[in-house]
Amino acid sequence: MSFAIIIPAQETNKYHKLGDLAPFGDTTLLEWKISQCKEFASSSQIYISSDSEIIEEIAQKEEVNFIKRKTGLNYQDMLVETIDKVDTTDIIWINTTSPFMNANVYKAMYKKYQTEDLSSLVSVENKKEYIFFNNHRLNFSDDFISRKDVEPIYIMTNGCYIIKKDIALQFKNLLSNNPELYEVDSFVASEIKDVQDYTIAKEMISIYFRKEFDV
Repeated sequence: MSFAIIIPAQETNKYHKLGDLAPFGDTTLLEWKISQCKEFASSSQIYISSDSEIIEEIAQKEEVNFIKRKTGLNYQDMLVETIDKVDTTDIIWINTTSPFMNANVYKAMYKKYQTEDLSSLVSVENKKEYIFFNNHRLNFSDDFISRKDVEPIYIMTNGCYIIKKDIALQFKNLLSNNPELYEVDSFVASEIKDVQDYTIAKEMISIYFRKEFDV
């Protein structure tokens, strides 16, 4: 399988002073995610992208690849610089901030991506909610209808993107013009975006293991 998993990681961010090294269970968010990825791919297929020496040491300890990136790059430049350094056909971009997206999801997504010969695939959550945009009804009419009858919206979970390397570099993006959507449930879609999300996610670890081992 000609793919590489890329996990961007930083020592600090807006949800925790330790960033992707924040404690999670008996490990860190980064090491938690590396462990999930190792259930899907070999260590040689996993790349950690960071400007942190501490994170580089973790990559060495975990026996995965490390891409040293320049400090101060904006997100798009970081993405292009990182992907360009990986010699593979397909890129699987995975974020530590979706801790409940596991190997089973990655395997299913990559199977869909291969089977349907897609240019890009992104994890999303399907929601049926009343949506306004610029003060206009977006997915429902003037006739007030039941929520179950409104047109669904799809929210990117930021958990997993799969894309052909050449397309990612061409568009400088993790999405092609018409990406295919892969729906995940609300639990898997859980994302750490702030301190409150991080606190809630830690409380949900026991639920994750119950779902993993069906107990």
